[in-house]
Parts: sequence; structure tokens; C-alpha cells
Amino acid sequence: MFDKDTLRLYLNKGIYGFHMPPIYGEVSSRSRHYAALADYACARKDTHVFFFLKREIIYGGQIIGSEKVGAFFLNGTCSLLGRAAKAPLFWDESGRACYQKTEKEGIFIRPNINKNEVCQPYIILFQDKLGLAGNAISSDQLYLNIGRKPFPLPTNSIAGMSFCTMTPFETNVALELLKNESVSRYEYNLSNEVYIKEKPTAYSPIYEQNRTPQNQSESYFEARVLSDPVLLKEELRPDDDTTLCRQVPISPFKPSQMDRADICYYKDSFHEGALPYSIIELKIAKAGRAECEQAERYLKWLRICAPDKCDEIMVYLLAPDFKSTASVSSEFRNQVRLVKI
Repeated sequence: MFDKDTLRLYLNKGIYGFHMPPIYGEVSSRSRHYAALADYACARKDTHVFFFLKREIIYGGQIIGSEKVGAFFLNGTCSLLGRAAKAPLFWDESGRACYQKTEKEGIFIRPNINKNEVCQPYIILFQDKLGLAGNAISSDQLYLNIGRKPFPLPTNSIAGMSFCTMTPFETNVALELLKNESVSRYEYNLSNEVYIKEKPTAYSPIYEQNRTPQNQSESYFEARVLSDPVLLKEELRPDDDTTLCRQVPISPFKPSQMDRADICYYKDSFHEGALPYSIIELKIAKAGRAECEQAERYLKWLRICAPDKCDEIMVYLLAPDFKSTASVSSEFRNQVRLVKI
């Protein structure tokens, strides 16, 4: 979060939208657009929202939207999905004093950061059902409590994400601290000049139909299957009570380049919701022995983290095809599945 005024605005309106460059044509292969979209695609109804601001973690509420597909909304036409849906601009921060408005609707410049145009093509809406909105803890309170786990978790290894998807374990720890050990509270019932001015357009898989983007990166496929798991074979789809996370460290702590799994499924009932019960690794090219070894590395590490539960964890390696060298060692053959997509 940039500042307290922005935090108060979002708490007041129950809204959040990451600042992203507008997309007028196709998504560039250098763009992180699909990586951000994949983060939004993890959202489901009642997912908890937390904000990070200056070493504090503040509670927002629970997400409003679908239980089955990505619970986010399309805001205007500065994205491929927004154009396909002809989505109205229902949230426009361009008139705020801290930004510089442009001639283009919903597009603004942040003078204190850079001169690049940004917009908010994807939005999540949330409401507080717990009476905790505005309650804050120090980030150290969370990290000290999750630090008892001898492996990295998404919140203590954030890297290059628009926001951080949290495991059920991290969420439950944060909620307990916010209920019982809150150190401050952000008052947010303030008047402001930004309002939801149109009926929001919810994401729907229908807006993906008949669309073949030029930039078919791994992030694009992550976004597709996270936002609409029906695209996966039935045995690969998450259960109703599953929490979805992406780019999860399944690796020992390293100075850099920890191994990160593309998609992980979590349940409260499985190892306190701290380790995934299923992992999906996506490849956009033929997979071979190296990719199989990557899947095996996940399981080798999870065997150390949870020796009593590791045999229950499945890893699915998805690729358009497999090389003749693609093979899984006998040690992990029952837990790694090669799936053509």
C-alpha cells in the first residue's frame, strides 16, 4: 500500500485495485500483466484480504464474488478481458490529488513514482464480516509466529507479485493476532471523492472464449486455470474448500532463486494449511527429464518438511507434450503424474 490515505479509501469502500500499465493492443511478452492477473485469479468468495503498509498488516475483509471462478471484477476497457466484456469504468482514482489525471478515462500518472501511465483494470471487492477492518498488527508479529515452520511460506518470501497469496496457515495466524493482539487501528469512515459509479462487471470465463493471445506465457496459463479450473481434467480440479496459491516456494531458504511451484492447493485439515496437498507445474513447451526432476525436488523437500504426510501429496506436471527423456524415478512414480494439455 502506498500511503495511509489510500489505505483508508480502500477500507472505506471495500475495494482494491493494483496499478498496472494500460493494454491497448496485445500483451507484450515482456509485460507482467498475466502474472498480476494470475494473482487476482486465485481469489474466491470469502478469501480474506490484508494490507501491508510500513511494516504493519491491516485487516480489510472478505472477498465478494464467485465461489467457483476468479472472484474479481473488470474495470474499464484497458485490458483484453475488459474490452471483451465491454466493461464500464466503475472505479476511477484518476481525480485524486496525489495523482496526475490524463485525457484518457481511468488512466493516471503517479508523479512521486514515475511518469508512466497506469490504470486499475482488475478490482477485488470485499466486506468485513468479522468486525476487524482497520485492525493492525506489526509485520514482525506475523513473521515471528509463522517462523516456527522450518520452511519458507509465501508471506516471508514475497517476490515479484502484485500481491501475495496466503496459505490457510498464514491467514489463520494473522486473524488470531488481529483479534487478540492488535497494536493499532486505522479509522476509515472518512469522506472522500471516489465512489463506485457503475455496476461492476464480474469476471466470467465467457470473456475468454474465442481469444488466443499472442503472449501465451506460463503466467497466461496460470491465470486461465486458476480463474476457471474447469479447464483442468476433473482429477486436477480443486475441492470446494481448497485455498489456491501461486508461485509458492517449495524449497529450502536460498540466497536467491528458490524453487517456486506454479499452483498449489491447500486445506486447513492438511498440515495446518501450511503445506499443499497438490501441486500443479505448468510448462508451455515439451517437458523432459529436467522438468521431471523439478517435480521430484518438490517432493524431496516436502518429505523433509512433513515426513508423515509427504506420501499423500501429488505433483502434476502439465505440458503440451513430453520428450522421450521425460521419466520419473521409481521413488516418486506414485506421486508425480505427467499430463498433456
